[in-house]
Amino acid sequence: MPPLAPHPHSCGPIPERILRTVFHWLVIKGCRLLFLIACRVQVVELAPVPRSGMLIMASNHISHFDPPIMSGFFPRRLDWMAMGELFGTHFWRGVFTRLNCIAVDRGGGDRTSLRTALHRLQDGRVIGIFPEGGIRAGEYSILNGATMKPGLAALSIMSGASVIPCALIGSDRLYKPVNWLRRSPLYLVIGDAVEPPKQDARQPGARERFAEELSRAFVSLQKEAVERFGLSPGDLPQTPQARKGIHP
Repeated sequence: MPPLAPHPHSCGPIPERILRTVFHWLVIKGCRLLFLIACRVQVVELAPVPRSGMLIMASNHISHFDPPIMSGFFPRRLDWMAMGELFGTHFWRGVFTRLNCIAVDRGGGDRTSLRTALHRLQDGRVIGIFPEGGIRAGEYSILNGATMKPGLAALSIMSGASVIPCALIGSDRLYKPVNWLRRSPLYLVIGDAVEPPKQDARQPGARERFAEELSRAFVSLQKEAVERFGLSPGDLPQTPQARKGIHP
């Protein structure tokens, strides 16, 4: 029997991977430097994040600044699940592709992005997801127990990859331009890994129970941030409109 052909890498041949690695390093290091200059960043890693192997990083989403912040301060390189609209022009498609982002059709039924994400995980990479499906604050935030999209639990169970839940607080303040000059605080709490069900993954209700476990982890992370950093209700995520002063 002839040997099996090597499985192609999910990010392309070696020259393309080198180009993506260099481009990603330049962009993300630049973003990290920007936020270190403009903000007072505090990162807490409650448990060591594995430095190799497949993982899923999942975080709440409170502003358009979240992806570069998370990419700059999470200890592993992130391949984001990103809305397909960002890939609308040739220029931005090239940018986000070289940042290893995965285009997602938010209309539903997008199996191509799911297959791509599974392939990336098989290659030992880290997938970044905002399981809320958009910017959320208050009662609509997963930090307050709001329901998340089912894709996170499904991807974790299908791949066997652990989920690293994260809570990001403070990036919504950057909608107010003056806060870029005040070194506004940013708080990132990186939680313990949550393992997907293995033996009973196909049992009725397994995905729902796993989603509930993830939900409890996000709520716990916000409580951890409040206690650790002494946050007040005004520090917790608010809508972009509220931060801009459009609504009282």
